Amino acid sequence: MKLMLEIGMYAVFALFVGVFSVWPPYQLLEDNRAIISLVFSHAGERIGDCRMLTQDELNELPPNMRTVNDCPRERHPVRVDLHLDTNVLYAESLAPSGIWADGKSNIYKRIEVDSGVHRIFVGINDSGSDGFDYTHTVTVDLAAGRNLIVQFGEEQHQILIR
Repeated sequence: MKLMLEIGMYAVFALFVGVFSVWPPYQLLEDNRAIISLVFSHAGERIGDCRMLTQDELNELPPNMRTVNDCPRERHPVRVDLHLDTNVLYAESLAPSGIWADGKSNIYKRIEVDSGVHRIFVGINDSGSDGFDYTHTVTVDLAAGRNLIVQFGEEQHQILIR
C-alpha cells in the first residue's frame, strides 16, 4: 500500500512539472518585433600624446620607473550613435573603465524594433574629435524574432553588423 502511495505521489509530481513546463506559453517577442543588440568593448584613444623624457627627468626617477617615453594613461570616452531609419535608438558617450580611466568602454544594449526593411546607421567616435571615426550604414530586412548584432571588430577596426 505504501509503495502504491509513493508511485502515485511521484506521478502527480511528474504531471505537475510536465504541465508547467509547457504552460502557460512564453513568448520572448511579439509577432512583429525584432531585436537589435549593440555589443562591444573598445578602448578610446589616449587623451594625450607620448613625450620623450629628458635625461634630467630620467635621473630624478627611481631606477625601476625609468622609461624613455611618458605616456598618459587616460583615454577618451567612446561615443556611439545607433539610428534606425530617421529615429535615434541609442546615442551615448561611454566612459572608459578602470581606476585611472584607462580601460575599455563597454556596452551591451538590447533594443526591440518593428520587423521589416530598415536603414541602420552606426557611428563611433573614439578620438574625442567632432564627427565619427567609424561609420557603417546598411539596409537590412529584419524578420520577426530575429536578433541583429552590431559589434566593433578590434582586428579589422570596423563596425560589423551580423
